[in-house]
Amino acid sequence: MEKVIGIKSVDFKITALGHGVVNWNGSPQLEFWKDGATKPTKITNHNMPKLRGYSNVKEFWEDGSPKSFHHPSSVDLSKTKLYISQNCIRHHLFRGEHYNLNSPQLAENIIKLLCSTTGLLRGYVNPKNENKRTSPLLLTDFVDELSNGNFEQLGRSGSKEKETNKAGKDSSNSLFSKFTFGDTKYTAYGSISIEQLQFVPLCSDFGRESMKINNHKEGKEVAEKLTVYLQSLSENKEAKAIYHENYVRRGSIFDEGEQGILLNDDAIDELVNQAIELIKTLSIRQAKGYMYVDDVLIDYNDSYLAKDMFRIKKNESSIQPTKSANKYAVYYEGK
Repeated sequence: MEKVIGIKSVDFKITALGHGVVNWNGSPQLEFWKDGATKPTKITNHNMPKLRGYSNVKEFWEDGSPKSFHHPSSVDLSKTKLYISQNCIRHHLFRGEHYNLNSPQLAENIIKLLCSTTGLLRGYVNPKNENKRTSPLLLTDFVDELSNGNFEQLGRSGSKEKETNKAGKDSSNSLFSKFTFGDTKYTAYGSISIEQLQFVPLCSDFGRESMKINNHKEGKEVAEKLTVYLQSLSENKEAKAIYHENYVRRGSIFDEGEQGILLNDDAIDELVNQAIELIKTLSIRQAKGYMYVDDVLIDYNDSYLAKDMFRIKKNESSIQPTKSANKYAVYYEGK
């Protein structure tokens, strides 16, 4: 079996600071026991942030008896950590390149999406023709370490009269509750897969066509447009996207490959630097809190050992923080 050598992933540890909650999780159904009551009162006016490992359901009986729900103040914030979901993080990372998946222009002009950090790093799925690109960027949730949370019971100012909805039922209450947080410190991890980043499939043979081309001439034109875009990121004229009609993954038993585009070492480096810059400058400011990235530790991981996957998480002394003279691993070759 042919071994692939070189940098196989670029991993990072992210430290972020902030204050308050930036990623809420709605108003789950909870219960409140009033003094002298024989059964709990169900409440749905408690704002809940995203908490790791927390469920509002206390018990579930298989005999069909009613579920039991937690009291809103029963959460142990030292065990159920506040977090920001990786979906929220990805949204804010790439919000500078907004696009509408339902736009009719997308299917006709998908090359514009492909020639962007969103297309090359975040990935996409076009629902109209199923063109897609798997994201090479993996991110974990941002998990808070400080647990500076507090349960608050709040009252509405002004009139305390209950309001009614169109059906004539009560729609609001003068009392509500929520969790508030003070200072926060998040830790998260991420990784860029070089194998997924470097190759852009242009045929549907393996079910991963990034965009449709009708002939080799169109494939070369796509590669030229990608090259122009990659070189525009930092004026690096060595960054290139190269088209071939049959790229075969190294180690394949048969020379059955795909039409596609392979990014060279300089092109990969440009996109890796773009991803790191996006992460370093990430900030989120919502109505009830904010967060910003304070530090990013990088590892250009060229190990071939399975146990060294995310070694930055287990042993920071073993990482390679700079690319130096190392080359990125090449997983495909034209045959």
